[in-house]
Amino acid sequence: MKKALSVIIVITLIFSCNTGNKKNKLEPISLKDTIFVKPEILKTDKLLSVIWKIKIYDSILLLMSPDGKGSVQLLNKNSGKFISTKCIEGRGPGEFSDFVELKTIADSIYIYEPPKNSISVYKTDAFLSESLLQTDKKIKFEKHKVNFDAFPLNGYFVSKPGIGPRFALFNRNGKHISDYELFPDYYKDVKSFNHKGELVQYFVYEPKPDLSKFVSISYFGGVLEIFNVEKGSINRIMERKILDPNLKMVREDDWLIQEDTKIGFLGLYTTDDYIYTSYSGLTSKELQEIKQMDYIIVFDWGGNIKRIYKVEGGLKALAADEAEGKIYIVTKDSEGGDAVGVIKM
Repeated sequence: MKKALSVIIVITLIFSCNTGNKKNKLEPISLKDTIFVKPEILKTDKLLSVIWKIKIYDSILLLMSPDGKGSVQLLNKNSGKFISTKCIEGRGPGEFSDFVELKTIADSIYIYEPPKNSISVYKTDAFLSESLLQTDKKIKFEKHKVNFDAFPLNGYFVSKPGIGPRFALFNRNGKHISDYELFPDYYKDVKSFNHKGELVQYFVYEPKPDLSKFVSISYFGGVLEIFNVEKGSINRIMERKILDPNLKMVREDDWLIQEDTKIGFLGLYTTDDYIYTSYSGLTSKELQEIKQMDYIIVFDWGGNIKRIYKVEGGLKALAADEAEGKIYIVTKDSEGGDAVGVIKM
């Protein structure tokens, strides 16, 4: 009887270990069904500098692209015609003292100001049409000196503190609720204060448009995670490991990223059905030579890959217009400057 019980226990342990390994196993991307695409450069009458991000609202492209006057440029998505500059720099009413972060969610625009550690909420139509911005609501976060990439989620705000935990959770009035500390296992050896601060900034995340959950992608290596918020706590509900970052902590006072560090994701855009990402797979040294990501990988919200595009000329950021079957990307023009490209799905 004891022998039989021992066998059962051993089998149970083996099964449990195998199940855990399967859950956390590396799932490299197969490129055999890759679709090769060549973007069409969107001609515009606006001279653009560097473009950090791209968003879509109705017929308008919102480019996070400072021009010396403001941080955001509006273009017609079909003609490329320049509409106006938003987030004007200054200290007057409706102006901003420094670079801002912008998110478009439903019929509202959320603008985070790092110097004030606050987020302002605007009705999108008013934001796009009015020359002097008037906020509907302004929320100041009570904890952490800066809270980058803040967005609403299921009655809360989620943010990425500049120093400290990976995520922070606040109520809709800015009161701190809880922090989330956990990183994927690839980064368990990152222990120094400087390296942790660097690591946090190399994760990009966006909410699902219905605000029920959010997705996080990693620049170091390729890890895709899905989170939700329940009972005042951020919870990881799915993790997919695609690329080992090959991190090597050489010295605590050195950069976390090294020449042979593997680079995964950069750009991120979400819709109700899909997660659009830009992806490399190269080492940091290799990426420095081309300075662009090669692929667009489209996931569903279960973490399954639905489509892979190889983009001629590469890309950084992206935004999807599923109604028109187009993906707008930040790429390079013939002169090597940042430009908007259009890909047909």
